[in-house]
Amino acid sequence: MPDIIDAFHDSFTMAALTDAISHQDHLPNQLERQNLFESEGIASRTVIIEEDPETLALVPTAPYGGVPTPNTTNARKVRTFVVPHIPMVDTINATELQDVRAYANGRTPSEMRMTVETMRDRKLRSMRRKLMATLEWHKLGALKGVILDANGTSVIYNLFTEFAVAQQTLNMAFSSATTNIRQKINQAIRMSLDALGEDNAIIGWRAVCGNTFYDQFIDHAKVRDTYQSSNANVSLRDGSMNPYQAFDFGGVIWENYRGSVGGVNFVTADQAHLYPVKSGLFLQKNGPSDYIDRVNQIPDPNGLPIEVRSEMLPMGKGIVIEAQMNPLCICAKPRAVILLDNGATS
Repeated sequence: MPDIIDAFHDSFTMAALTDAISHQDHLPNQLERQNLFESEGIASRTVIIEEDPETLALVPTAPYGGVPTPNTTNARKVRTFVVPHIPMVDTINATELQDVRAYANGRTPSEMRMTVETMRDRKLRSMRRKLMATLEWHKLGALKGVILDANGTSVIYNLFTEFAVAQQTLNMAFSSATTNIRQKINQAIRMSLDALGEDNAIIGWRAVCGNTFYDQFIDHAKVRDTYQSSNANVSLRDGSMNPYQAFDFGGVIWENYRGSVGGVNFVTADQAHLYPVKSGLFLQKNGPSDYIDRVNQIPDPNGLPIEVRSEMLPMGKGIVIEAQMNPLCICAKPRAVILLDNGATS
């Protein structure tokens, strides 16, 4: 099978595989499109985050000549996170190409190579979509404060526990037509600002919404008229009926999040998560792969999240392809993301 061997040498190098998987179509996802997470390749399997818990305090008066109030500084806290390892594997077996090869008798080696590359690209496309969906799942978990594994229940990191803070929640009271939604939004933003402290260089505000929350939000008496006249309602008015739109209201861009893989919903139907858009809050650290020649090196090339390798199976029975990513997604101040629900009481 010299044609297959030639194809393996030319089309299954690390560079060729990484280039191929990087040029597949992206899986549609909101957080990836927003570029919310600042991505950086790192050479270590661990990430250290240092927190400066400096807080303000009022200083009482004292009589002239009295004892001044001593200043106190809080010790900085250092937290260490291990980068999650997410590998996948697939194979191209001779049996998958047997009928194609029989049909393609007389083809040149370069024509046969394209057949192998087509099978390679098909498998890489499938692997990439699953890995990118998983990366989005980790990003959304970091935004919500709890990063879960693929089964939707096993906790990888609870950021509230890691940073020793409690999640902030706000009931939007949609069941009452008299609820002042703008005041509720202001309240949520103030809660987030308090959690951010002095770090207030904010670009804007956004919220990812579950289906039920979003529908009740845009249909509320205090919101409905604004929504009906907005660009977000164009698709409903022109008959295309796409509810997954971004709607600007109260200084926040509200987006109905579309995401469910393997029966796992990315956002709970009756909840939303309001968050500030700002530098240094949402981080993605791409750690090194576990290949011996990549030890203590950033992912190749250029810190991209997915690396790909391949090798020939014993006796030339096929080719095995492995794709892996090692992403740590973190919200540095999880208390600044406000959990909103659609409950009946204010």
